[in-house]
Amino acid sequence: MQDHKTSPLFLTACFLLSASLGSAQGVMIHDATTGGVLQLTSNHVHVDVEDQIAIITTTQRFLNNTTAPVQVKYAYPLPGPASPTRIRWMYPDSLWHTASMLAQPQDTTLPGSGPDDVVAFNLTQYLGATPLYFKITEFIDPGSWVVMELTYVQLLPYANARVEMISSSNYSTVDNTPVAEVEIEAIIRSQRALTGIDVSGTGAWDPLPGTLFTSADSAYLQVHATQVPANFGFAIGYDLDPLAYGLTALSNFLPDSLAKCDGLPNGFFVLLIEPEPTSEVVPKDFVIIIDRSGSMAGSRIGQARDAASFMVNHLNLGDSFNVIAFSSDNARWSSGLQPFNAANMTSALNWINQVEADGMTNINGAVSEGIQNFTNSSDQHARSLVFLTDGQDNTTSTQTILTTALQLRQSLAPDLQLFTFGIGDGFNEQLLNQLAAQNNGVCQFLAMGNFAEVLNNFYTQIQDPVLMAPVATFDHPDIGHLLPDPLIGLYVGQQLVLAGRYEEPGPVSLDLSGTSMGTPVSFNFSFDLTGTFDESKLFIPKIWAQQAIQAMVNEYYSYPESSSEAVMLRDSIISFSLCNGIGSPFTSFADMGDDGSTVGIEESPSPYSPVPDVIVFPEPSLAGAPVTFDLTSLPHGQRTIIHIFDAGGRLIRSVNITEWAGGYWAWDGKGTDGQAVQGVLYYRMETGTTIHAGRFTRL
Repeated sequence: MQDHKTSPLFLTACFLLSASLGSAQGVMIHDATTGGVLQLTSNHVHVDVEDQIAIITTTQRFLNNTTAPVQVKYAYPLPGPASPTRIRWMYPDSLWHTASMLAQPQDTTLPGSGPDDVVAFNLTQYLGATPLYFKITEFIDPGSWVVMELTYVQLLPYANARVEMISSSNYSTVDNTPVAEVEIEAIIRSQRALTGIDVSGTGAWDPLPGTLFTSADSAYLQVHATQVPANFGFAIGYDLDPLAYGLTALSNFLPDSLAKCDGLPNGFFVLLIEPEPTSEVVPKDFVIIIDRSGSMAGSRIGQARDAASFMVNHLNLGDSFNVIAFSSDNARWSSGLQPFNAANMTSALNWINQVEADGMTNINGAVSEGIQNFTNSSDQHARSLVFLTDGQDNTTSTQTILTTALQLRQSLAPDLQLFTFGIGDGFNEQLLNQLAAQNNGVCQFLAMGNFAEVLNNFYTQIQDPVLMAPVATFDHPDIGHLLPDPLIGLYVGQQLVLAGRYEEPGPVSLDLSGTSMGTPVSFNFSFDLTGTFDESKLFIPKIWAQQAIQAMVNEYYSYPESSSEAVMLRDSIISFSLCNGIGSPFTSFADMGDDGSTVGIEESPSPYSPVPDVIVFPEPSLAGAPVTFDLTSLPHGQRTIIHIFDAGGRLIRSVNITEWAGGYWAWDGKGTDGQAVQGVLYYRMETGTTIHAGRFTRL
């Protein structure tokens, strides 16, 4: 099985919990080897939140303070759970130009950096694990301004009745010049009663709100400041009624004209579920595995020790635990699980403090021993294993590691949850993704600068389990397509986020059942699903689409990269991403040039001008059922011919679709021989002046 290496963007697609530090500020890079960036002169952040789902728009103005025209690339350190939905820029005129989303991974090369050049450390540290990149085709003249606007959707982190959006990055690591103007605006709407909103600085700046108010269902905050220190990180937080736990439901019912990316019902919902604070906490058996190989030397091993120490310090009485550190071989605090008490805590903390980095990376041996720790663990306990690495196992194949871990887990502790974390950029994404996906867990790929803090936040979320292996059952048979699948668990002070689809609106009952202390337990909730369309709540379908893309990416990683299954899934992810306007590892935003070409894309040998793909829906579609081409971007009545090819390039069908230009054309899915067609297909649509090309999947 081949290892997958994808764009840094959206590598955290496998992570479904909300252990994110939030947003930061983008940089405009003109020389990556020296860390050269354009001067940031203003930054406006607008946050629009409805029940923790945030639409965040950041607008930044940059000045070319060099003495020559420069080619630039915008880079933004996206929070892991976020999905970009739009990029706009203003240059060279005063008009907004909107980027196109294309069916290719983003180009991660940076200006001034060749294949053998090293990108300045301050840039890589600042941008973290999941940066978004966008290249402007125009050279920026000296003394000129360029304005960038990025919009993305994010489910904000929640813990113990508090929601936060944190922008903690230190911009002074890339440019220490004070920022002439900073403006922050936050609008909060909540079904659960609000008790307060605040803003604080995380660096050298103390933001003071000029406007601030809170009511039971809404809040507003506005900050405006000038000559702000470059280290101007900030945190916006708001508090909810701590006694109003239970379920918060959001729903929207799209008209047919908007629900065209798949053949599923038009209703979308998101549920935020929190148990009672007094719920009985399940004891847990907990193993921490940290990488101590040579590549972890320096700050990495220090942060790994800090994270392991935090987890040990915050175990509960009744828990059992062990700590393992691995390189070429394994070192261990204990030969097996030990009860958590003051003496064992002190002993484990002293042992962790002595761990040093040296040797190779034997992942197979570490994971195998970690799972074997649960040989005699109680099936009445929650059983979790946290695995942290920055490297790859060069002695054992990915498939062998996965097979060994799966067999051990199934035989020793079927309900064990394996949580994996990758640090930096040298780890095996496919391996960590599948170790988690195949063993009831989730994974996250972490930036260099903050991974100890992210791990601490993650552990806080799973510290107090209430319901293990939950299953959601609804009293409406048309409710389905639930994500994530499977559900991870229910924890005190934390939320279980569940998204799905429905056909019939009205009152609904949900039974959330699982086990607690080895005993079957269920929670019951009632809520209503709307039958009307609300344009202000288009973020709800995007949250579901975001989860759907995460699920498809997880499945993609389960196959060899060149296999037919992986290719089909990649094509489906691309089409689904383009149709829903949600980013993925295989799509990117690009600046279309005046001639329709895109920087970084090979020029087409055709005399036609290439233009963005036509949307095909549903994607994927079923053989024997029609598939629709959205031709509304074409002039009505323009002569249009479509050619459809199979994966081998063989012509399947050619049709004159002129009469449908400007509207929709439905293909019956059959070739010229009248037989239904399956597999990955390609289309080429010629109008005489332009050419549309793309691919879609028939299952």
